[in-house]
This record gives sequence, C-alpha cells and structure tokens, in this order.
Amino acid sequence: MTAAERVRWRPLWLAAPAMAALLLVLAVGAPRPPEAALLLGCVLLLTAALWRWQQRGSGQRLRTLGGLLDALREGDYSVRVARTARDRDDDGLLQRFNALAQRLQDEQRDSHESLQLLSKTLAALDGAVFAFEQDQRLRLLNPAGERLLGAPAEQLIGQTAQALGLADLFALASGSIHAHAFAGQQGRWQIGHASLRSRSQAGRLLLVQPMERALREEEAQAFRRLLRVLSHEINNSLTPIASIAETLGRLLPAEPATLDPELHADLHNGLGLIEQRSAALQRFLGGYARLARLPAPVPAPLDLAPLCARVRRLLGDARVQLDLAPALRLRADADQLEQVLINLLRNALESGGDAPVALRARRDGAMARIEVIDGGAGLPPSDNLFVPFFTTKPGGSGIGLVLSRQILDAQGGGLDLQPRTDAPGSVATLRLPLAGGEGDAQ
Repeated sequence: MTAAERVRWRPLWLAAPAMAALLLVLAVGAPRPPEAALLLGCVLLLTAALWRWQQRGSGQRLRTLGGLLDALREGDYSVRVARTARDRDDDGLLQRFNALAQRLQDEQRDSHESLQLLSKTLAALDGAVFAFEQDQRLRLLNPAGERLLGAPAEQLIGQTAQALGLADLFALASGSIHAHAFAGQQGRWQIGHASLRSRSQAGRLLLVQPMERALREEEAQAFRRLLRVLSHEINNSLTPIASIAETLGRLLPAEPATLDPELHADLHNGLGLIEQRSAALQRFLGGYARLARLPAPVPAPLDLAPLCARVRRLLGDARVQLDLAPALRLRADADQLEQVLINLLRNALESGGDAPVALRARRDGAMARIEVIDGGAGLPPSDNLFVPFFTTKPGGSGIGLVLSRQILDAQGGGLDLQPRTDAPGSVATLRLPLAGGEGDAQ
C-alpha cells in the first residue's frame, strides 16, 4: 500500500477498535442496546467526518504538490514546501520534494557558472569558433568569429556554412595551414574541425586560428639567423679584398712609364672597381643587418598630428597631404613609427609621379587606422612584397617594407598593402593601439 493510500484510510484504522467493541456489546446482548446503538452511530458519523476531512486535506496537499511540480517544470527551482505537524507521517514526501528542488537549483547554478566561464573563454580567444547544427546552420560563434566575417552575430546566426563561405574549410585536413581571405580579415590560418552533439543531434565545430603573425615572426627569426651568418662570412671575405685592392692601387705608378698605357688604365680602373663594389656590398649587408639588430620598441602615449607634421617637413614634398582625426593619441614608439612613415611615404612618392599622396588617420575601435594612399601604378603582381631581399625598384634594398612591418608587429599593430578600389594606386594601412581611454570609432 502506498503512502497516499495509508493516509487516505487512516481515519478508518483509528475508529476500528471502537467499532469492534460496540459490535461485541451488541452481539452479547448488552443491557442497554439503544444507548450502544446510538454510540455506534456516533462513532460511524465521526469516522465518516474524519475520513471526509482527511480526503479534503489530502486533495489540498496533492494540489499543492502539483503546483510545485509545475514550478519545477518551468525552471523555478527556488520553491520550497513548508512542513506542518500533520505532514510528519507522509513518508518524507515533502522532504524529498525539497531535496529535489535544492539539487536542481544547485545544478542550475553550476550550469550557469560553467556557461559564463565558457563565454568568457571564447571571448578571450584569438581564434574564431563556429558551431553548426546538423543542417549546417550556424548556431554559435565567438567575437573573433564576428571580426573574421565582418558582421555581428545577430546577422550570422542561422545562416548556412555555404552562405558564410566556410563550407570549403571542412574539406581541408584538420590542423592544416591555409591562406584565405575572409570578409573581415585575410592571411594564413590553421583550420581545425570536429564532430559534436547538441540536443541529441550531430553537429560540426570549426576552429580558425590566425597564424599570420606567428609565421611572420618565425620567418623573421630565420632571416635574422641567415643574415648573421651571411654578414659574418661575406664580410670576412670582402674586408681583405677591399684592403688588397686599395694596396695594389697605391703600388701602381702614377705614370705608366714601364707599362702599356691601356694596360695601366685597365689595372687602375679594375682595382678601383673592386674596392668600390666591396664597399658597396658591405654597406648593402649593413642595411640588412638592421633587421637582425632591430631594437625593442619603447611604446608610450603620443599625439599623432605633430609627428605626421614633422615627417612631412622632413620629406619636404608638397604632394604629401594630411587628413587626421583630431586629438588622436596612440601608444607607440615615436622614433620607430616616424621611420615607418618616412619609408612608406617615400615609396608612395616614388611610385605616384605627380599625384598627391594622402596620409590619413582615423579611430577604429581600440586601434588607430593610418593609411598612406598614393595615385601611382599600383602594386606589382607578387606575394613577396614583405619578403627580405625582394624589391621591384632599381637600386632598392628590399628591407623597407619588411622593417616597417616588424616595427609595427612588435608594437601590437600591423601593416598591410592593398590596391586602391576607387582609383589607380595603392593603400598602405597601418594599425596601432590607441592610448589608454580612447576607443570610440569614427
């Protein structure tokens, strides 16, 4: 018999001894049967009243428990049952209900804290995270994913991987590095994907980790090691060659008394050429050695407008036009940033003919976006613009762009070159962090 049935029949059990005694009196022929019969009737009426009251109380408790269960089903786990004296014999039903509600509330709190931790972790990741449903529709992404696709989550949730341009990434081997241009960013990325289950349905997880800066740093380290070896070995050979050529040149007589004049001239010019080219090669290697000896930046708050005005005066070219947002303060190394702007503006002036060169700066979130815009012939069709030793200019050293990018990377920024979309020419885009307290986009 269940606890509810025991509660329901409790009044009859209480009245059973009295009813048995009265029936015994009637059976043996008590001297005053009318009184006994009357007493038996009273006992029966009292039993019926108790049974009816118990039924009403049991129904009320059942309705109360039903309401409490509805509250649990709706997710309100804070409800509790206040126990009374008459509830003590209900087999701990109310106690078990309160324990269940407490456990559900604890699990809800733990789940909420875990979700908060997961949300903060995803927001802090540099890599983009995309979670897709079984039908390949996007269910979740982190802020890095929004930046990668160049749109807020409200516009992206619910779209298919094909519509977002991500479907082809699932065909790549997980862990591979792939160059790709997304709507918001471009570069080299490490692609990872895996299966997942959500709400008993199979889904897919896509991870897009930026590798451009790490690969550039690895390449820069390799070039630094190469330059140190080349500089050491070549200088060890160039120095005695230049010295011997200079000595032999001094040993030649000023007037070709014993030598054929033509032979004397050839010897003199040849030794001079050897000495000249040896010195030129030493200067050439000295320029590359700057890549290996680039000092660590010392970032500090600085006003961009005075620095840009100083660069324009140093170049002394009226074609340079400034278009700067007011009161723009960066956190950067002023000397190194000045050198970067000089390099980029010189490149723009040399490629643009008589066209003006615009130096423009705006706020872009927590970063400053500085653009050097020229009206020249545009960028050459090559992916080696930021590779040391590569140059398209006669007499160029091929270190200006590499050095500029390394300077900006070391200060938490970046450098990118793109062709103009509104006119012939190219755009060099610098990004540097704003000084503390600034970050309103303009």
